[in-house]
Amino acid sequence: MSVPIFHRTALAEVIANRTLSPKGLSGVFLAAPRRTGKSTLINEDIIPYLVKKGAEVVYVDLWSDRSRDPGDLISEAIRQHLLQREGAILQWARKGGLDKVNVGGLQLDIAKVGIGSGKTIAQAFAELSDATEKMIVLIIDEAQHAITTEAGATALFALKATRDLLNGSSHHGFRLIATGSNRDKLSLLVNGKDQAFLNAALVDLDPLGDDFLAWEMSQFEGKFHPSMDMLRKAFAVCGYKPESLRKALDDLAFKSDVNDNNVDVMFQQGLDKIMREAKEGFMRQVNSLPPLQAAVLYVMAQTGAKYAPFRPLTVQMYAEICNKIAVDEPRVETSSIQYALESLRTKMLIWSSSRGVYAIEDSQHAAWLVEDALEQGLFAPGDQV
Repeated sequence: MSVPIFHRTALAEVIANRTLSPKGLSGVFLAAPRRTGKSTLINEDIIPYLVKKGAEVVYVDLWSDRSRDPGDLISEAIRQHLLQREGAILQWARKGGLDKVNVGGLQLDIAKVGIGSGKTIAQAFAELSDATEKMIVLIIDEAQHAITTEAGATALFALKATRDLLNGSSHHGFRLIATGSNRDKLSLLVNGKDQAFLNAALVDLDPLGDDFLAWEMSQFEGKFHPSMDMLRKAFAVCGYKPESLRKALDDLAFKSDVNDNNVDVMFQQGLDKIMREAKEGFMRQVNSLPPLQAAVLYVMAQTGAKYAPFRPLTVQMYAEICNKIAVDEPRVETSSIQYALESLRTKMLIWSSSRGVYAIEDSQHAAWLVEDALEQGLFAPGDQV
């Protein structure tokens, strides 16, 4: 049995139509926290609508395999799509009188399409565009990971070259949709003067709303339903993440002592327990870290977009926190800070760009760290870098 899907058709059509229009030439970047429904919106609503409108859609999720370089993931997604369209490309090539062709026409070796080897992405997409006579729309999910490596950043510039080539009069057009789970990270792809998609539209996706909550309650198997007001408050508390809300509702459905008078209270208590346990689990992980790594996390959460890892005031903040949480205060110097940052990145607790910009991986984790630092008195009022 297929899993029920909540569709956001109207929103998908607005995003897709903007993408296909001349206003979408520079790209459309969509920001929303993780696990709030971005990928569902892309795969269940935006892609089907783009296909219906006649676009040739290529999709890649840079979160799908964190062990691989983002540049490789982008190249592989394009290669796989070209393989799926091999017949159309070959037919187009032969119509042009090319009897002796490799896969894809014009001696295109799909295995060598990519960054720095064989046929360029721009050339490959141009041939796909000409063969299908369609606009190419590339969708990159969790696109902020593209700038965590040089190969990933290079791939973005290859896509800029693709955009410039395919949007010429001799082809059928190219568009990019990129999503990200952190607006500050995603903005680095469109605001920096040295970025490939400078000045592309960056849109904050609205969280799921009352229509979703009503749909969710239509799936609820419990006898007594929480009020809409309580659902709104609970959904906000769990960061507008459907999974967390559903877990609280599932737990409520199994409680035998629920009635009309206490259903809201029971639901609130259940959600509070879920969120408390999630925070405790994360903080156990933080508390098991070496003191300097924990200090780096606390300072990064406290300073947010202003985080500057090696400035004197930042180093002083590390040292003060280590003094409060460590029995033996570790040495806080450039090399040990760099090691702590790399260790946190390896543990997937922080994100870093190839240019040395750092951020907490999950915005919920950042909020919990700030709360815990306040409870422990780790920062003086007004502490900032």
